[in-house]
Amino acid sequence: MAGSAVSAQKKARMVAVNEKGQRIGEDHPRAELTDHDVELLLELRAEGFSYRWLGKKFEIHYTHARRICMGSRRGQIAARFKRIPGC
Repeated sequence: MAGSAVSAQKKARMVAVNEKGQRIGEDHPRAELTDHDVELLLELRAEGFSYRWLGKKFEIHYTHARRICMGSRRGQIAARFKRIPGC
């Protein structure tokens, strides 16, 4: 019985949350891009690629790429980290 408690504890992981305690970034259940993808998207936009090109490259709508670049999406900073049970 103690072994099952240990294995359940090993499956728990830390995720970034905002000030309201909601998951943010790639840890959000509806996230379509990883944090690495977002960093790459921002770098490519800084190099001059269009929102439409970025949308096609990352298989998202171009307005979503624009919102990420403008900071209205995926612009939150982690207020803290929270341990959640694993899947």
